[in-house]
Amino acid sequence: MADSPFTITLGDPGNFDLRAAGARMDRKPVGIHFYKRKWPLDALGRVRYLQGAYSFDIPRVSGVMGTSDPEAPEEGIYSWNIRAFAMDGERVPHALARDRLFALFDDILRAGWRRHLLPTEPRLRGLEAIRYSLSKPGGYALDPALVPSLDQWMQINLHLPYWQFWADGVYMTVRAIDEPALRNSKGGGVYMFAIELENEASYFWGYFRNVEDMKRWKELIPAKLASYRHLRPRAEAELRSQGYEIDETYRDPPILALGETA
Repeated sequence: MADSPFTITLGDPGNFDLRAAGARMDRKPVGIHFYKRKWPLDALGRVRYLQGAYSFDIPRVSGVMGTSDPEAPEEGIYSWNIRAFAMDGERVPHALARDRLFALFDDILRAGWRRHLLPTEPRLRGLEAIRYSLSKPGGYALDPALVPSLDQWMQINLHLPYWQFWADGVYMTVRAIDEPALRNSKGGGVYMFAIELENEASYFWGYFRNVEDMKRWKELIPAKLASYRHLRPRAEAELRSQGYEIDETYRDPPILALGETA
């Protein structure tokens, strides 16, 4: 694995080093620009995501892809998708894959990132989040501060587990993919970690279906979120009746473009 990290950042595409080996920019007919770099599987890279105090490194990276839209030049590169692996060879013991993922989470949390939940979702942490995710079709963002036991790790891996974070207007989702066709409980697994980073505009575009509404997201998002406001209390009341403990300390992130503060 390369010792010197390759740096990426949201915003100005000029910060992407097109001179690096394996780097290129693709201009698609739809007008979207993709900034890419790939590493061979026998020489995986190290990537450093730059965001001031919230910066962190990602080891064993096989590829990165940043996205920008010439029709929204003010956003620059508004999202990054990163593919990383847990193993150095063909397979990795399941416990080591878990430990390597949570070492990354430890770095992310130490850098000041916070856990993120959708505004419709109940506020659960630790073992309560695992318990709920195993009972919920489609999953639930797990708690990055809790390292699951090996038995719990093997259970949650059947459901494509994911974790969500936010920091200063940027949103991140990390998914662990233990390739089902190659899974072997004793012989280890083939693990890929898919990491997506989005700026605030890109994240809130996802609440709308048509392009015109996406362009007006700052105007429309307060009413959109207000329409969901009853869903979390309803879900939490139901879970309390089932014996779940709600994390009353959790707070949704501020929307910086609307002038909100933490």
